[in-house]
Amino acid sequence: MISFRHHVASLVAVFAALAVGVVLGGGPLSELGRDDAAPAPQQTADESAHATYGDEFAEASASTLYGDRLSGQQVAVLSLAGADTAVVDGVVTQLEAAGAQIAGRYEGRTNLTSPDQQGMVDSLATQLTEDLDLGDAVPSDLASHERIGRLLGRAVVSTEPEGEAADTTSGTILDVMETGELVTAPTERVGRVPFLVVVMGEERDDATATALLTGLVSGLGSSALGEVVVGTTDSGDDGDLARLRAEDLGDVATVDGGETVVGQVSAVLGLAAVRDGVAGAWGAFGTDGAVPVVASGTSDAGSDDETDGE
Repeated sequence: MISFRHHVASLVAVFAALAVGVVLGGGPLSELGRDDAAPAPQQTADESAHATYGDEFAEASASTLYGDRLSGQQVAVLSLAGADTAVVDGVVTQLEAAGAQIAGRYEGRTNLTSPDQQGMVDSLATQLTEDLDLGDAVPSDLASHERIGRLLGRAVVSTEPEGEAADTTSGTILDVMETGELVTAPTERVGRVPFLVVVMGEERDDATATALLTGLVSGLGSSALGEVVVGTTDSGDDGDLARLRAEDLGDVATVDGGETVVGQVSAVLGLAAVRDGVAGAWGAFGTDGAVPVVASGTSDAGSDDETDGE
């Protein structure tokens, strides 16, 4: 377990390096924020001051780090049941500071990932797939929550770089899921967008719940051009996000530290990295470093049409 002071000081150093144009790769800075040998003393007032400084530094340097990589980019935000409103609002604030446009904010309700409701979710996914003739996009041999994730994805996100307009199918899916108390959606149906940010909710130390969450995240990810999952520092250490990272998520990116401004800025940088074709696990306990950064000109994702003129 890393010490709180070491974590904050390391992340501040990383952001300082980024702000002056240093690109993190395989060098020594990529290991900042992870010192397994360090003790974990009780947080003191001095350490709180370090944390405040780290957040203030991240917020002040964020616009420099973002550049124009997300300018005008359409993004949907899904908060899972029990997500801290302050974390969700903080992520949205940073997305908007980066120039992204929030196309819709969706809330996952307790039924969506509750093991007690798996049978209901499975039946609803089957019925929706049959009624809307979505068998090709939502194969019947997938587990219940990967199917419900794909269905929710069909209503909210798209693999098209420019997104797609809302249609009868997406509206029906959201109507049914709201009736089943799986999600809460915006009153005005909005178009399907290419990118999705998922904010983790309450912790559930349960293997079945982890499997359901993995299916949901994977299903959503397969329906979107890019997806980032944001959790707290504790969740990334030994919680649901850590367990989620141990599963095969495909090209879904993850960021821990979402309760801090540092983590919220990292989440936006994570989305920019995903947009550039790079998915990873970032944060204090991320295996790909503390902060996600893609060097200019290194992206091999997307078509020329997507990047030209931006």
